[in-house]
Amino acid sequence: MDKIKKAGIITGAVVGGVIGGTVSVIGKVTHKKFIDELGESIIDSTIMTGEVAGNVASGAANIISGAVGKDAEKFEEGKKTLKSTGGIIVGNLVTNAKAVVSHSGEIIKGAKEKDSKKVVMATKSLIKFAAVGAITVGVMKIKEESPEDENLNKK
Repeated sequence: MDKIKKAGIITGAVVGGVIGGTVSVIGKVTHKKFIDELGESIIDSTIMTGEVAGNVASGAANIISGAVGKDAEKFEEGKKTLKSTGGIIVGNLVTNAKAVVSHSGEIIKGAKEKDSKKVVMATKSLIKFAAVGAITVGVMKIKEESPEDENLNKK
């Protein structure tokens, strides 16, 4: 079943390379760090999505194979894979939800303080979450904006 897991990762890497790689190259060519980082986040997230999909398929295949072949060890291995993958998905969703709430709060705080840099940084991060989330259907790995990035964009 390791072949199924590897196929998921490879598929994620190919999709990420095509979509995210293209976006990243556009960012590099136009010297727009935000676009380059968006492309990199798409690549990382699609690889992660492929890994999760591969783990789910592998775990399900082990459960079915174990049940049909009356192989308790394979069945348990499949259950273990699905449980750990579920933990990865839930952990990722919680992390991303916290980041979205945090950035939303930063936008409100920045608006109240009339701090346009804070609003722009938080908005850029939310845009990355929205763009990557639309492509990867929830499993995301995002490089978030930081004040240092803002200074680099000015050069």
